[in-house]
Amino acid sequence: MRATQTTTYRSLSFFLDRTSTRMADLQKQIATGKRMVRPSDDPTAISPLMAANTQIKNAERYTKTINAGLDRINNSEGHMDTINNVMVRMREIAIAAGNGGYTNTDLRTFANEVAQLREQLIDAGNAQVDGKYLFAGFDDKTRPFTWDAVARTVSYAGDQGSVKYEVSPGETVEVNITGSALMQGDLDNDGVTDPGQFDIFALMTTVEDALLANNPTGVIAEIDNLVTANDQVLIQRSLKGNTAARLENGLLSMNQIEIDMREMRSRFEDADLLETITSLAQQESSFEAALNMTGKISRLSILDYI
Repeated sequence: MRATQTTTYRSLSFFLDRTSTRMADLQKQIATGKRMVRPSDDPTAISPLMAANTQIKNAERYTKTINAGLDRINNSEGHMDTINNVMVRMREIAIAAGNGGYTNTDLRTFANEVAQLREQLIDAGNAQVDGKYLFAGFDDKTRPFTWDAVARTVSYAGDQGSVKYEVSPGETVEVNITGSALMQGDLDNDGVTDPGQFDIFALMTTVEDALLANNPTGVIAEIDNLVTANDQVLIQRSLKGNTAARLENGLLSMNQIEIDMREMRSRFEDADLLETITSLAQQESSFEAALNMTGKISRLSILDYI
């Protein structure tokens, strides 16, 4: 009889310890909302959880990079819009001055406006974001464009660097355009204006000089060139628009990856609160029943059997 009683008591004691541990785990799951707090809770989930966390971190990193690229392109777009507006106004001045009927004083007034527009163009070419010049290539701490009043030329001091951001594994996207390509038609970055392209600053100076010389015919001769020069800028705007669209699609893709991986991680890691609370209630009932039984057994003696 004593052996049976002792064995039963030990079994109940073991059950109480195990149930108490299980209750503590369930209470922790309810408090943290996590089913898996330590690796031993579910060893089979370790590998998929690590893979999900890695992909989430990568998606967050690429998202940050893509947003930085979009910010740079959007800022550049705003200044290229200014350049387009300047070129449209230049064409309007050339057409008006070439129609005749204007005095020498009127043409000089137009010439003064052209000079002001050139300054506006230089300011757009020297645009900065966070202290970095947008159109200076890699050398984004150097002011790219400078007007030489004696030589009446604008020089470019930036480099020809292509700024590329990694937006997905193994894929990079160019997010900048150099000032020499945009404003001086040097697309191959050899320091010389390419055939069919224009140095916009030099073109503006040519128009200004013709106006100052009271030479409407010389102004008219540059109208087509002004249109081509404006198209030169529009093409670059279009190309960067395509890049922005690519980045936006990439951003959507990274956001979806992050959502999917968080959902997968949640399936392995997060607790079902309703199920956990129900399990805790069941464990508490079992614990109370076992505790009562243990109390009764612990009070038994030989006298209960006499």
